[in-house]
Amino acid sequence: MSELREWKVGGTTVRFEPPELVWVHTRGRASLEDAIRLVDVYRELGQQRPILIVADLSEATTLELEGGRYLSEHIQPEWILGTVYIGARLLHRAVSKGIALAMHLTGRADESAMTRVHFVDAEAQARDLIARLRAERLGSVA
Repeated sequence: MSELREWKVGGTTVRFEPPELVWVHTRGRASLEDAIRLVDVYRELGQQRPILIVADLSEATTLELEGGRYLSEHIQPEWILGTVYIGARLLHRAVSKGIALAMHLTGRADESAMTRVHFVDAEAQARDLIARLRAERLGSVA
């Protein structure tokens, strides 16, 4: 996968930037159907190479309860290097950490799933964090 790709999932735009970045911009409410389609996209990309998801939630409102449950039950930890949330409100933070915790408690992910969820306020901070995470993965940060 060496080319840019883009998907439209309900009010969400998903853009893949090689080698591993998946930008997700959600506007409004996300439904169960949106969650199912997002899992399909994450599966397609993550089975080829683990991905780093950067989700801009600054214009998001809510995720249907069933959608959150679907994400926690169907995303495979080996697909995801980490998730960076931009502009997440308290509710989004709780849901995001809850999904990681549910994956850990059900034995689908180890404890590191909780430490691979990050929150920032702006895209510039996300890009700085991405650079640090890449450097850590490559072993260049002690």
